[in-house]
Amino acid sequence: MRARAAHDQRHVGQHARLEVQGLRFLKILHGTPMVAAMTRYPFRRSALLGAALLLATPAAAHAAPAETTETGVLQRAVADTFTVAPDDVRTTVTTTAGGTVEIPGGLARDIAPGASVAVTRRANGTVSAVNARTSIASNATVSGTHHLVIVPVFWQSGTDQTTVPTADAFATTTANVDKYFDTVSAGAIRFTLDRVTAPRKVAVTGCDTKTLESTARGIAGSVPQDQFHHIVVYYPRESSCGFAGLGYVGAGFIWLNGYSTTQVLGHELGHNLGLWHSDGYHCWSDSARQTQVPLSENCQVEGYADPWDLMGSRATGELTAAHLDQLGVLGGGGTQAATAGKATILAPLSGGSGLRQLTYRSGTRTYFLEYRDGGRLDQSLTAAGTGLAVRFTDTGLTSDFVHDHQLISYHPAMPVLQPGEGWNDPAGTISIRTGAATAAGLPVTVGGISDTRSPSAFDLLSPKASASLTTARTTVTWTPVTDDTAVASVTVLVDGVAVATAPGTATSVDAPIPDGRHTLQAVAADAFGNTSRTGTVTVTVDGNAPIGSPAPVATLRAGASVTATSVPVSVAWGLTDPNGVASQRIAQDSGGYAGLGAAVRRIDATAKPGVKVRWQLAVSDKIGHSGTVVGAPTTTTLNTRGGTFTGSWSTVAGKSLLGGSEQSTTAKGAAASYTFTGRAIGLIGTRGPASGPADVYVDGAKFSTINLNNGVTRSLGIVYTLTWTGAGTHTVKVVNQGTRLNVDGFVTLS
Repeated sequence: MRARAAHDQRHVGQHARLEVQGLRFLKILHGTPMVAAMTRYPFRRSALLGAALLLATPAAAHAAPAETTETGVLQRAVADTFTVAPDDVRTTVTTTAGGTVEIPGGLARDIAPGASVAVTRRANGTVSAVNARTSIASNATVSGTHHLVIVPVFWQSGTDQTTVPTADAFATTTANVDKYFDTVSAGAIRFTLDRVTAPRKVAVTGCDTKTLESTARGIAGSVPQDQFHHIVVYYPRESSCGFAGLGYVGAGFIWLNGYSTTQVLGHELGHNLGLWHSDGYHCWSDSARQTQVPLSENCQVEGYADPWDLMGSRATGELTAAHLDQLGVLGGGGTQAATAGKATILAPLSGGSGLRQLTYRSGTRTYFLEYRDGGRLDQSLTAAGTGLAVRFTDTGLTSDFVHDHQLISYHPAMPVLQPGEGWNDPAGTISIRTGAATAAGLPVTVGGISDTRSPSAFDLLSPKASASLTTARTTVTWTPVTDDTAVASVTVLVDGVAVATAPGTATSVDAPIPDGRHTLQAVAADAFGNTSRTGTVTVTVDGNAPIGSPAPVATLRAGASVTATSVPVSVAWGLTDPNGVASQRIAQDSGGYAGLGAAVRRIDATAKPGVKVRWQLAVSDKIGHSGTVVGAPTTTTLNTRGGTFTGSWSTVAGKSLLGGSEQSTTAKGAAASYTFTGRAIGLIGTRGPASGPADVYVDGAKFSTINLNNGVTRSLGIVYTLTWTGAGTHTVKVVNQGTRLNVDGFVTLS
């Protein structure tokens, strides 16, 4: 089951998906109930593979036939990147002879995976036609108790049985999955762990899922191949697989690639039950994608972005009403088609009973409406909001998400229509109005609503154009706005992005505006998506003290003298402020502050060896904002006799030298090297008339040549420095070129 992705993005059937950790899923489909999909699973797989092989009769002896025809089962493989990009789809036919035929995407666009097909190939092997022979029978009921056999394996090299979870751990995960499905299905779907086989060492190379499946089936022994039995093979994480879980759609086999969590196992079992994913559908009012709206011509699918559903982001909130209905466990009276213009009370999905779903069909789309009240399993998912969740499936979706449910986002921060809100699809395909939520549920009216008139024109009153604001939050005001029905909300945009929303009757709202130069605009919307906008104004905001970028940081100061208690450093920093810096003072740790000019960005200072210090600034801008900018701590280390000396060296004594002496050489090639961990190093030595050039090597490679010649002899100086952007371990070597080289020690900076 190697997933070689073709690139016909017009194919949208996917019957198997790989659940990838974090951001990548790979799907391989065999067909609805009995086809391998890299996250869903087929039952009665053998029945699909039982067609006969047909060969065209040769036209003459020894002549290749013009065309051959063979039968088999249509499959699709999909590499799902778990991003907004379309899946890469590979269409193949597994023939009754056991071979695999790759199908050009356009030839089988309208044939469902799992269907029995006849493939016609030319003499050169290329496919000329694919024709459906039989369709797929619908899945049998999945209500009842499902039995799991878990087969842990490990590799012959690199891992051992201690790398797989214990039988007790698998039992706990299965119990959690059972509790989830028991809750959402009102006891109709249960899971039990029949057994966990002993961990087995297997000979598998790379991500060979086919061998893993056949091996696991052999270890599991006799397991009924029906919708109520599932074999799960668990193996230590194999990076070449690229997925967290893999399973058939509609059939009972699962691969767990190092993940045995409730979310991953539950998600894969959802595929075994026949479920596809629940995605997010995000739209913007413009091609630049600055302002989010429910539906428009600028939309994209975000795979697995449903914040509640186990088949979305792998959260363990309430399973969608659409998925419950698909599983046959929504219950009598749990769903009905919406009657245009008629108000209907939707019971809370978390209540587990009553009318919990309205459906509405328009063109190629079927809409599914449910009321999320934040109860039961949704209690921990408050960020998703409470209100009407609207999803759709679209047989005309021009991507590879045709089987998935797409969740419409009505607000940038939450997807639901909140109670009292309404919405008109700009294309006129659907209109929705909600009422006030009660204990009985949420009143919902679909269709039969006509409102295409925008709210009245209105203007921003404050802040004025070109205003200079001095706080990070500002009250934005506007003239009253009206509508033929009602204004639902007024939203303030900063640089085209919504930052605050007020009720439709309001004329002001407190809005956060970051420092800098920005454009402001207000947008009024009625309950049906009709909007009107003010003009834009540009303002400058300075609500904070000057910002240190970078904060004060010390570097070793070349040319300055070192003592046993003092290392020369330079301290540099940056300051930014929209209105300019008025004053600044600097201090070392808790010492007293020293005044500086407003434009100063570097000073010379000293640090005591072996003591951790940091520099901090007290700053103010020209409109009175004050604050403190603190640099990272740093430590200087002084070493007068460390390092490795090779070649001919002698000790030269002197009262002016660190430790009373230094090492000296006139031998060409004599070297002094020092290994340290830090972000800077300095060479301490003597410069004089007899000194000359030396080569500097950093981590084994020549870096530069320095010349220590000087008309006057000077000792105790930092004669050369090296600085890195971050701390690390390095070896620096200084090699004499043949004159004189005097080394008094090394100093480093953390």
